[in-house]
Amino acid sequence: MATRTIILLGIMMLFSSASYAQEPDRWIGANVKLSGDATWGTDKAGQSLENLAESGAERGLLVAFTWQAEPDSNDPVIGGDSTPDQVRVGLQQMREAGLEPVLKIHLWIPDHWAGEAEPTDRAAWFAAYSKAVVELARVASEENAAAVVVGSELRGVQNSGYWPSLVRKVRQVYSGKILYVADSLEQAESFRYWSLFDAIGTSLYPSLSSDPAEREKEMRDTAQRLQALSERHQRPVWVAELGVRSAQGSLSAPWESPEQQELPVDLDLQLNVLEAWLEALQTPAIEGIAIWCWYTDPAAGGPEDTDFTVQNKPAQAILEQ
Repeated sequence: MATRTIILLGIMMLFSSASYAQEPDRWIGANVKLSGDATWGTDKAGQSLENLAESGAERGLLVAFTWQAEPDSNDPVIGGDSTPDQVRVGLQQMREAGLEPVLKIHLWIPDHWAGEAEPTDRAAWFAAYSKAVVELARVASEENAAAVVVGSELRGVQNSGYWPSLVRKVRQVYSGKILYVADSLEQAESFRYWSLFDAIGTSLYPSLSSDPAEREKEMRDTAQRLQALSERHQRPVWVAELGVRSAQGSLSAPWESPEQQELPVDLDLQLNVLEAWLEALQTPAIEGIAIWCWYTDPAAGGPEDTDFTVQNKPAQAILEQ
């Protein structure tokens, strides 16, 4: 009897050790943006989301917009294509397609990057922005979204002292994970309020070498810094935007859009760079990676497209990895 007990205990310890040694589950997904002719609730949007899930994505990050007229405006509001009813339908469509939905709130300023927001009255700006975010977060709660990103790449206001109040208001209506996404690793390292959030969020669009060996070293260095950042703040990391254009010569300024710089198509570059990123980012700190981006139009992208989307391009295959 004693021998059997010892054997059973040994087996239990073996399985326990194996389970403990396993790396935490990671997810891969994509940021999903609306196409003008494929709004939430349409058959096109449903087909596109099904294609995303069938490609291997586990999560869809629904990109919803707040809007303000100028960088110095103090009155952001919910965008016209991101009303609570529209966001609700989008989150529902994601779940129906087999994706775990996440709500990711951005700021839209016509002809400007969100990071250029510099309100003249920050108290008024945060009051208006909080109102919009809370309204959308309430929908995310009702639709059981896995997380809410309450701000993305807001460099101009991200070190203001109003984040504790905003997060407190969101937690009153939403009990899931709450994140903020910095626009770069450097901004993530300097952000002062990670203790308010459930994970560290960052976009990754650093300049990269054209030499593959040097490029892989740069990526590994980035992964090590993310690991150190996670350990310092005791938070997992979400690479909430990882993208590169399918365009020759795009690595020197990978954040630039086709409108900013016209370049020839290079589908292999996009595939090779994203594959190398996924390999380099296999560190314990990283909980999930969201590719930038995917559109609700199922015909988006394609072999002649030089934009960031991986749709209908060889790089779509990375979602299976």
